[in-house]
Amino acid sequence: MHHKGYDIIYAEPGELDEARCRVCGTACDARRDVPTAAGLAESMAGSKRRRDVFTCPHAATEWHVLALKLVQEIERTPSKRLAELMRLDLRDLLSEHVPDDARHAPEWLG
Repeated sequence: MHHKGYDIIYAEPGELDEARCRVCGTACDARRDVPTAAGLAESMAGSKRRRDVFTCPHAATEWHVLALKLVQEIERTPSKRLAELMRLDLRDLLSEHVPDDARHAPEWLG
């Protein structure tokens, strides 16, 4: 399951050449100019617009789900110390599963 803004990105057709997963930094797979709903409200309303859709190829893996939870907790915690400890865990997890040449450090890694 993808999480909007983290491992699935919607853009206007042609707006982005590429997108990277905000969780692991991997280049996302792109589907161009497809009719899609970009959220729950659009989906429930049956509304679709043409968009480019970028998805992380690792989103369904167990390690990526754990990495997503760490990213969300890093964003949520008010504690700088806890956030730094979680960043260390996240770096270890990513170094195990994403080759260096495929990964770009997401902004939350600091």
